[in-house]
Amino acid sequence: MVDRLKPAWVEFGKHVRRLRTQGNLSLDRLSRMTSYSATYHSKIERAVRVPNVGIVEALDREFGTNGALLRMWRDVERSENGKVWYYDPDEYVREGTEMRYFHPFVLPGFLQVEEYARVIASHASTTLDREHVQRVVSGRTEWRERLRENTELVVSVVIPEFVLTRLVGGAEVMRGQLERLAAEAREEAVTVQVLPSGIRDFAWTAGAFWLVYFSDQSPLVVSEHSSGEHVTDEESVVRRLEATYSRLQVWALSPDASLQRIEEVREEL
Repeated sequence: MVDRLKPAWVEFGKHVRRLRTQGNLSLDRLSRMTSYSATYHSKIERAVRVPNVGIVEALDREFGTNGALLRMWRDVERSENGKVWYYDPDEYVREGTEMRYFHPFVLPGFLQVEEYARVIASHASTTLDREHVQRVVSGRTEWRERLRENTELVVSVVIPEFVLTRLVGGAEVMRGQLERLAAEAREEAVTVQVLPSGIRDFAWTAGAFWLVYFSDQSPLVVSEHSSGEHVTDEESVVRRLEATYSRLQVWALSPDASLQRIEEVREEL
């Protein structure tokens, strides 16, 4: 019987082979370490056999990958079964355990009041009709409610100070928006930090992005752009933006000082 290639598992097989060769391990030696046959290991590396969870757990242990290989296996399994879950925002909102969000120019969509969201959506494109704008506004309101439904999720956001002082929709709209933001900052599962004006660090030039973490999958990066979003779990991208977010947090005010600044700006309007 001819072994047929499993396309979804090609990259996984290459990764396993790379880990084995880096450890100077033969297939026979790996077989003795894991109690799975050398033939089975060979088929996994050639992507002609789908690995079961037992062998992946054994490989993860012997390679010392601390759960990373197991997470990769779960991601491929989901993809092969037609569950490319990270293309569905509802899915990662439900399954996420932590979300870190940064936007250099506006407040996060899930923290926007309706009036603020309507102004932002209306100015995003002059061709949008009222019905489309209302869908955007409703979507942002519903986004916050979905986040609340996930009681395991903790959220942190970094907000540039000038975003607080820009009169989006006028002083009245901004007073309501900042009141809402202050209330969110007091929530136990939400951390809000304000990035002061005039700092010398330029991490904010990375643009708008958010990082989403899970208990049993690789983290995701959602990068926002003018025509939508780009979602990836590529490790190098995740690490780069994790470093960027850490820099933003270091330069930002503490949560208590940030709340005080939000309230000061609201009082000044």
